[in-house]
Amino acid sequence: MNFVRWLVKIFFDEQDVANAICVYAADLEGIRPENVQIEFQFNEDDGLCCEVSANHRNLIYFEQQISDAIGFYLDEIHHFSSHSMEIIIGFDEEAGITSDISFT
Repeated sequence: MNFVRWLVKIFFDEQDVANAICVYAADLEGIRPENVQIEFQFNEDDGLCCEVSANHRNLIYFEQQISDAIGFYLDEIHHFSSHSMEIIIGFDEEAGITSDISFT
């Protein structure tokens, strides 16, 4: 018996990544996603990060927290299993912050 293994990939553009962060931060703070403000930042020394303002608090999310937010978003909103995800965060001058997500 032969089994076929499918590899599913999803691409997130900057707006998708922003939505994921807003949903994640809102869940942590107990507020609505539209009450979360974010600003992406990139520099050569620190890499990619995101300033998150939610519930009168200012936080900095680095790549791990951004990856966690994407995993949470796909798990909670779209019901993908976050245990089988590989999330790669990227930055491009034209496209901005992006993410490639693979499922096995």
